[in-house]
Amino acid sequence: MRFTAGLGATSRGSVSRSTLTGVAFMLASGAVVAFMEAAVRGVSQTLHPFVLVFWREVFSVLLLLPLWMSVGRPRVARRRLPLHLLRSLLNGGAILTWYLALRSLPLAEATALGFTAILFAAMGSRAVLGERVFPLQWIAIAAGLVGAALIVGPGLGLDTGLENAGAFGATAALGSAVLFAASMLVAKLQSRSDGSAVSALLLALGMGTLAGVLAVPVWAWPSPEQFAWLGFFALCNVLGQVFFLEAMRRASATIVIPLDVSRLVWALLFGAVFYAEWPAPPALIGAVLIGASAVLVVLGARHGERDTPEPARSAEV
Repeated sequence: MRFTAGLGATSRGSVSRSTLTGVAFMLASGAVVAFMEAAVRGVSQTLHPFVLVFWREVFSVLLLLPLWMSVGRPRVARRRLPLHLLRSLLNGGAILTWYLALRSLPLAEATALGFTAILFAAMGSRAVLGERVFPLQWIAIAAGLVGAALIVGPGLGLDTGLENAGAFGATAALGSAVLFAASMLVAKLQSRSDGSAVSALLLALGMGTLAGVLAVPVWAWPSPEQFAWLGFFALCNVLGQVFFLEAMRRASATIVIPLDVSRLVWALLFGAVFYAEWPAPPALIGAVLIGASAVLVVLGARHGERDTPEPARSAEV
């Protein structure tokens, strides 16, 4: 398959090396994040997700501090701190509820419901930012919500027999998606003058503080083996972000962002291999609908922007 020149192709129509590298980075990002979430599912059975998130953010801060210092220790203006705090609270709540979902739901279903964040963000961009949502995106959003209903419906589309745990997990996954969507909208409101290093550091500090406060009632010190896993989670989290940013830098967003849906495939594989989980047909159909709708929301935005005529300019006198 060949891409058009506008999507990172060479002058002769073949895919450029930079585009192929970007695709590889995005697939690697999806694999790393999916493997981390598969491991989180196992560790969260013996260590409460609130404690898990707290220590993950502690390790993340330790990994991000050298990066922040290497770029000159940039600071954030006081007037922008409230937005950073709000995003930390939203993102922290999203991660905490997401880990609760991973603890209660099979990987494939949790991952599929997590992708509804893109649908909620698209709807929110209309209400909060006043951005236009194109017809193809509305169709995709509707299809994605049908997919979510198939997963959350009677019996949750699962063959596990854990209806109560599944209902809680589905609620946590959808709640996490809504919070992630809100965090995306806040990120768009933030000033772009803040560097990625200081933004990532502040986000980790805020999320770690929130998780630490909530972890007090359920606090338990991790074992040495669990500490090793926590450090591994932080490393995977940082690597996943680095691979994602490299993919965005090397290839068109139209190509690489839809490939993030590959996490669904990895989640299905890791769930089957590590936990002997296999979704029932309704859940599989729902996952496919959500994944396809997430891709169409992204592509629909680019297609709509390209087809929207520019406003006519008055002739200069």
